[in-house]
Amino acid sequence: MGVEEALQEVNAIPGVEGGILFTEEGTILAHTLPERYAPEALASAVRIAARTMEALETSRRRIQEVDLVFAAGRLILRRLPGGFLALCCARSVNLPLLNLALGPVIRSLTAALKERSERPAAPRRPRPAVPRISPVIQDLVQEGQRLVEAARAQGITLRLLGSVGVAHHCPSALQRLPVPAFVGLELAGSSRERRAVEAFLQDQGYEPFVRFNAFYGARRLHFRKPETGWPVDVFLDAYEMYHRLEFASVLTREEVTLPPAYLLLSRLQAVEAGEADLLEIAVLLLDHEVVEGEQAEAVDLRAIVALCADDWGWYRTVTMNLERTARAVAGWEEAAREPVQRRLERIRQAIEAAPKSLGWQMRARLGEAARWYQTPLRVEEGPRPDLAMG
Repeated sequence: MGVEEALQEVNAIPGVEGGILFTEEGTILAHTLPERYAPEALASAVRIAARTMEALETSRRRIQEVDLVFAAGRLILRRLPGGFLALCCARSVNLPLLNLALGPVIRSLTAALKERSERPAAPRRPRPAVPRISPVIQDLVQEGQRLVEAARAQGITLRLLGSVGVAHHCPSALQRLPVPAFVGLELAGSSRERRAVEAFLQDQGYEPFVRFNAFYGARRLHFRKPETGWPVDVFLDAYEMYHRLEFASVLTREEVTLPPAYLLLSRLQAVEAGEADLLEIAVLLLDHEVVEGEQAEAVDLRAIVALCADDWGWYRTVTMNLERTARAVAGWEEAAREPVQRRLERIRQAIEAAPKSLGWQMRARLGEAARWYQTPLRVEEGPRPDLAMG
């Protein structure tokens, strides 16, 4: 069975719109998608998929399958020896039937990839011996910096935060952040410039999520880049996920990102912090000393302590993630591990020693018997009246 014939077999499965077979380098070998998918868009999407899977590989995670579910369908990426199979499906596709039908198809595609790999080819660039930053986040950092500078030229204030802000601010990110915690752009802005920000991003080629922005636009705006699929969240006056982090007073303190203390707090606030979040905390503390007061290229301890001494919820989440990060860097070489653990401990001690507010003390009595954090607002969810402030 040839490659095209094998992919046509996949198309016959109910709920499958088409498939793409591509190499680890992001080269399309064959596809059976409808003609409405432009070749340029397909090539761009495949390159992004290949680079994302490479980043996961670099982080020493062996990913066999990725299932991405969207409002209008789902994309299933399956690893094959020497390449990948991508399937565009309906959300309701029968997965057991799909897996059953894929057996002979995958055998045929694997044989085709093997035959291709046995042909004479130029030597492949060897993988680096140490983890390196994701090529996806490299592109995101460049795009984020471009947007910040283009906005400044129009008198609009935007700054990077989240994973892209950390990667921009930390030299060590090049070796120690193989996968971003969030594959997209998170920007900080001012609510007073909301309309200008919306018009600016649309002029830059970003499509707004009109319904989401109508409901939540007073505090957060959401856009997407059609060519890349990158999501862009613009937080206005405060970063709100599990906790609320107000940044309006420091928005213009640095040229491209929020100050290091606020980048750190944006990672420390994640109740469900994953490995990538913890690595970003560690990298920030590896590259920045912890001090009391405003200093260039340093984390202002006062901002962290003030939040944690006033709000028990912030205190619980931050101290929990300080402990998690200390464990996450236990396997690092001593030259990198020692300063990170020392700075983690300094933050913890300062938080514990600070006088606590009356509200903190009353909430501490209840402890974890009640939830101490809010549920993050997800773009794919329906409207939440408690957060609707359009």
